[in-house]
Amino acid sequence: MTPAFPLLPPQVEHIISFLPVRDVVSLGQTCHYFHEVCDSEGVWKRICHRLSPRLREQGSGVQPWKRAAILNYTKGLYFQAFGGRRRCLSKSVAPVLAHGYRRFLPTKDHIFILDYMGTIFFLKNALVSSTLGQKRACCYVVLCHGAKDFASDPRGDTIYRKYLYVLATREQPGVVDTAHSQSCDCVEVYLQSSGQRVFKITFHRAMSFKQMVLVGLESQRTLLLLTEEGKIYSLVVNEAQLDQPHSYTGQLTLRKVSHDLPHLCVACMASNQGSTLYITDQGRVYFEVHTPGVYRDLFGTLEAFDPTYQQMPLPVSLPAKVLFCALGYNHLGLVDEFGRIFMQGSNRYGQLGTGDKMDRGEPTQVPLYASSLCPTRECLYVLSGHDIEHHPAYRDLPASRVAGTPKPSLGAEAAQDPEGVAAQACEPYLDQIHSCPTLQECMETTKVIVGWMPLMATQEDFFWETLDMLQRAFGGVGQGPPTPDS
Repeated sequence: MTPAFPLLPPQVEHIISFLPVRDVVSLGQTCHYFHEVCDSEGVWKRICHRLSPRLREQGSGVQPWKRAAILNYTKGLYFQAFGGRRRCLSKSVAPVLAHGYRRFLPTKDHIFILDYMGTIFFLKNALVSSTLGQKRACCYVVLCHGAKDFASDPRGDTIYRKYLYVLATREQPGVVDTAHSQSCDCVEVYLQSSGQRVFKITFHRAMSFKQMVLVGLESQRTLLLLTEEGKIYSLVVNEAQLDQPHSYTGQLTLRKVSHDLPHLCVACMASNQGSTLYITDQGRVYFEVHTPGVYRDLFGTLEAFDPTYQQMPLPVSLPAKVLFCALGYNHLGLVDEFGRIFMQGSNRYGQLGTGDKMDRGEPTQVPLYASSLCPTRECLYVLSGHDIEHHPAYRDLPASRVAGTPKPSLGAEAAQDPEGVAAQACEPYLDQIHSCPTLQECMETTKVIVGWMPLMATQEDFFWETLDMLQRAFGGVGQGPPTPDS
């Protein structure tokens, strides 16, 4: 079959590589031929060399050069200072050697950035006033390589962040019975003011970790380490002795959430000064509160708080799978698989974003969608970046969650509503209720529709009880709430 248009010469691949990344993606959506050309490794290799001249080789994988180019094209760190008249975002200096931005952490005077190659960059004097009244990062150096994660004082006030804890993999010298060196995980402690390493903890090669958070004060700092298998281990460190030349042996202990609930596989965790939050691989949330004051602010009561079991994890119920979390001193934020944000805890300053100052003892949805943010007392930091190898974090909210749309049958795909038209789905059901010939049928139809609506359990019980009362008042017989199979 003759093609509809003649094939373009091979030089077109070289020409396309000079286009901006946004134009290359747009051109690849015009037709099948341009999609193949714009998706080729040769195009993205040239684009990556143009964006990051120092980045010459990449590891094996699916479309590594396209991933590398998009990671470096979308990386960015912005911040907005609190107070003053100016409300514009300022952009920090981007480290040329950084292969995308994976994580960042602001301290009192500096910013630390972790890229996708495991390198931590130390942005010195990151908040420096400029002639326009804005603030920007002035210079940067490489702190270390081979890093997996890092953490600092869990309090939101950056003035407390004296040390930076880095979880890394290091090659250890060969021992007597081995001819080659072997890699082990370790925790290195750096002074955030100078970037000097002052302490190091090395673990057995059989222990492999992927995340680390800190809990507690300086004199009783607790390191929580998450293994690749989803188990939590803890280690106590006294920061007052870190800058003294000495060595000692610490002991890893299995955290209560992994000891008492061994079936749970923790995917990620967050912490503050006195609390820890765990998200499992199934999207369930467990909360560990250490102080009665924080427990009261979060749950509004002290009935279930037991001071003798402060590490006992408490389940937090949400109607959907949780992907991300953030933890303040006495409030928390959760992001579900649909991009919705749920807030819980103290709201005396309006920090929950609900538009009022009423505390919330259970997760409450706020009218916002999630972004990668990190607030401190001085600035609001915004991190940007995109990894094409990661699946889309959010998916469209099913119509049954948006409005009164029927739940799909077993084996059928959930209805999607990207345009928001499901907000008007109640109108045909009102017509359906209005067309019922008898009051009994009207009640039964209303019960079924209420079962489709995304209501809390207490609200559904209220509606069903109200309908049963009306049926009994008019001589009908209440049938109770519909079953899932009805």
